[in-house]
Amino acid sequence: MMPSGGSIKAAVAGRIEEERPPEPAGVEEPNGSPLAFPVHVMTGAAGYFAEVMGSYMEPPPHFFFMAYLTCLGSLLAGRVTLRSELRPEPRLYTIILGDSADDRKSTAISKTIDFFLAVVTAFFACLGVGSAEGLQRRLSKNASLLLVYDEFKAFVSKSRVDGSVLLPCVTTLFEANRYESHTKDREVSLSGVHLSMLAASTVDTYERTWDSQFTDIGLNNRLFLVPGAGTRRFAIPGRVPQSEWDTLRREVGNILRVSSTMPELDVTPDARALYESWYLNLEQSIHTKRLDTYALRFMVLLAANACRPEVDEETVSAVIDLMNWQLQARRLHDPIDADSAVAKVEEKIRRVLTVGPKSDRDLKRAVHYNRIGTWVYSNAVRNLTRCGEIRFDKATRTWGLR
Repeated sequence: MMPSGGSIKAAVAGRIEEERPPEPAGVEEPNGSPLAFPVHVMTGAAGYFAEVMGSYMEPPPHFFFMAYLTCLGSLLAGRVTLRSELRPEPRLYTIILGDSADDRKSTAISKTIDFFLAVVTAFFACLGVGSAEGLQRRLSKNASLLLVYDEFKAFVSKSRVDGSVLLPCVTTLFEANRYESHTKDREVSLSGVHLSMLAASTVDTYERTWDSQFTDIGLNNRLFLVPGAGTRRFAIPGRVPQSEWDTLRREVGNILRVSSTMPELDVTPDARALYESWYLNLEQSIHTKRLDTYALRFMVLLAANACRPEVDEETVSAVIDLMNWQLQARRLHDPIDADSAVAKVEEKIRRVLTVGPKSDRDLKRAVHYNRIGTWVYSNAVRNLTRCGEIRFDKATRTWGLR
């Protein structure tokens, strides 16, 4: 049987210690950072996969962990849910973020997808579509589908094509299982489908590739961001032993067998109380939108991943830690350059300062700070400062144009 919980690291280390390539001295996972991934949640089959792959390849282990859960969620969509009127599906729209090629984002995605394609005949992935019509044709063959983009920018570019309904289609299918769009010349009609997404992007591209049509429709808050940094460790990575691949295959089989007997998962009273406390105290901001939706989906995913018969307190605690981490990731990598509200305030600030320097108080009054809110104002000022358009004079304590 697969080890679970905190024992998984010791189990993996014991099994592959002799065969693992030597790890260069000084290579460590960053600790203490507000974006350090909560590694204690990496348990069950996905955690085992992440540990094994992370021991032989350079992407951060949590890239493999989240890619595995995304593939698993696509596989279990429509098969397992919570005992709730909401009936959440464990489908994810995951974006793996890295600063450079050294982070090996695409490697983590391709190795994970290859594994599922080789192990599960009912797992289907599509390596990109250019239109809603193309997506419709693909979903007509496989109702449960993982949409994969080696570069997320490709999806954004296709969504900007005049007359394309790819963006509203994919956005709608995050929570719904049907979508329709009828025009004189085109028709898209989908029903009973289960779409997931797994893509890679550099941080800079992700933050700057958007425009208001994406933020206005709400695609951003439907994405689960997975930032991380890889380290060069293996010039020529070793081969994962066949015994490890065999174990990983068996664990997928275990998950599918257990899940087939438990299509609805109960939430224990203690787990429910813990989640309600977090939910009721969750801050209200642009960054927390649909975090609760993802929390319910990860309850299903993490319970199934560990072959648990119900969602217990340990599972909910891990989900909450994961959601709090996601909140920090969204704050750090928010695509503020594309936010229409921020852009409007930026222009207001430019116009106000054109007539002369203003104190912080006067500037806030001029742009109606009390109406637009702290978040929008702060990001507008930050953007203009970063771009060198405005500066704060400490001597006179005023804002002015450069």
